[in-house]
Amino acid sequence: MPFQNDQQLAADVADAFGEYVITFTSSHSQVRADLFRRGRIVEAHVSFPTGLDAGSVTDPYVSALWDYARKHGFQDQFKLVLS
Repeated sequence: MPFQNDQQLAADVADAFGEYVITFTSSHSQVRADLFRRGRIVEAHVSFPTGLDAGSVTDPYVSALWDYARKHGFQDQFKLVLS
């Protein structure tokens, strides 16, 4: 399942990034995105734990994140932040 709750992350960094929403992990763990809500805006903080970058990952992730935003009604307040 690509979207899961990470309660430890929520407790550790919520003060810095806002209200924790959910964590996305791509199929081969090349991409991780932690979603946080700040006011009306939901930001997906995208990172590449395997050391790849946005231009070299092969796991799809952008469409999955936008689909999640649409499904949960915040597509107009959604931002991707590449880390």
